[in-house]
Amino acid sequence: MKFLPSQVNFLEHFEQAADNVLEGAQAFVAMVADYRDLDAKVARIKEIENNGDRITHETLEALNRTFITSIDREDIHAIISKLDDILDLIDAAAHRLVGYRITEPTPDLVLHADQLVKPVETIKSALLLLDNMKHHTRIIELCREVHRLEHEADVVHHGAITRLFDEEKDPIRVLKLKEIYENLEEATDCCEDVVDVIESVILKNS
Repeated sequence: MKFLPSQVNFLEHFEQAADNVLEGAQAFVAMVADYRDLDAKVARIKEIENNGDRITHETLEALNRTFITSIDREDIHAIISKLDDILDLIDAAAHRLVGYRITEPTPDLVLHADQLVKPVETIKSALLLLDNMKHHTRIIELCREVHRLEHEADVVHHGAITRLFDEEKDPIRVLKLKEIYENLEEATDCCEDVVDVIESVILKNS
């Protein structure tokens, strides 16, 4: 049983979006790993985010032109929108690092960044299998892996917030870093939101 319509290949739209989100996550990891030329690196992440907006817009336009889809229209909309949300949050974190004058990355910031890439890679793998029902077992396995990774990211986040309040003496810096950490934690939450929709698609078409 084919999931995706022949007249519009939404799988290609999903793949473009996932590739772009992955590029954004990798760019953020590279930024905090080598904390120089921040303005240029933030500008690059903004370019990637703008490309994500374009992909989302083109996908939703294609959806509006398509009368019949093989998976529910709201699921297509949710997948592409949640992928865009991940990138929006990465972009917000990058801009706040510069705007809040964070002069060097904390170890917990690096840990948060490291939690971004693997869930997006796993989401992409799941989306690429959405062309046929025979892959449903593997897709569910990949979705469960994203849930596991999101739980790991929650543990990292809770530890980071605890250390931030225990160790940082400047209350303004506490608020700045807390907001950036929360941007990144919300990005991993959005990864879980994507696979929740994918799991729903599998259940509806099983």
